[in-house]
Amino acid sequence: MLLLLTAGITAQNESSVDAAAALIELDDYTTHLKTLASDDFEGRSPSSPGEEKTVNYLRDQFAALGLQPGNGESYFQDVPLVEITTTPAEAGSARHRAGLSIPLGQGFVGLTRRVVDSLQIRNSEMVFAGYGIVAPEYGWDDYAGIDVSGKTVIVLVNDPGFATRDSTLFTGRSMTYYGRWTYKYEEAARQGLPGVLIVHDNLPAGYPWFVVQSGWSGPQFYMEAADRNMSRCAMEGWISAPAAQDLFSVAGLDYRKEASAAARRGFRAHSLGVTYDMKLKNRIRRSVSRNVLALLPGESGPTR
Repeated sequence: MLLLLTAGITAQNESSVDAAAALIELDDYTTHLKTLASDDFEGRSPSSPGEEKTVNYLRDQFAALGLQPGNGESYFQDVPLVEITTTPAEAGSARHRAGLSIPLGQGFVGLTRRVVDSLQIRNSEMVFAGYGIVAPEYGWDDYAGIDVSGKTVIVLVNDPGFATRDSTLFTGRSMTYYGRWTYKYEEAARQGLPGVLIVHDNLPAGYPWFVVQSGWSGPQFYMEAADRNMSRCAMEGWISAPAAQDLFSVAGLDYRKEASAAARRGFRAHSLGVTYDMKLKNRIRRSVSRNVLALLPGESGPTR
């Protein structure tokens, strides 16, 4: 909150910024942090009683700082959300014709952002598309030379620079946006794919598998586009590295060798020779969350 006050003064001069920064005291910061993180705020989930307590607390603190409402006469801005809880409609696993079954929630997690009651993917050919990146400025296109329409792709987390430690490849060990899981789902949707699974590996991901398991299960909140998010892939998900190794083995491939090849120029996406079926159902609930906005008016300087 005090950073917002600082931001409002930044356009004036350095001495003003220093003066504002000096107002930030550790005790105040700690008090706000402990308050918002306490059990009384119930996790602050969107559209929950905990969120109501949170936004009211922020409003009161902004008002105490002398800040004006940032949305007309209100400190609040409504944010319509759709809450989707995706669960398996049947056995809850991806079943591959080669005989491999990976239970949902263990070896892989998957959900849909599409605002539909249920969806089914049948007999979808699985394709390994490297890092799932199309980056002309880096001369990289993992989807070149293959028709992926109607197929489900397996892609790797992060980008080739991280895997090779080559500072001339992308930005080396510093992840670009192309390495983010959000980008990989966006690109897969642009390719018209029904499904995409990202292989989770602790080191390039930066967090362990249980983080994916917990974060991708239960209710998920999304913004709802005019097309009910139908432009997204039907299924977006993750597959654990051990499960990916099993899948590639069933396909007669060595996962580690394939992953290494995907980080080098000249890699080409290719079919794994296996297909899978999946049926998911959704519980849909619409609600309204709220942003909290406050305004510190600027001061007009001298005219010249």
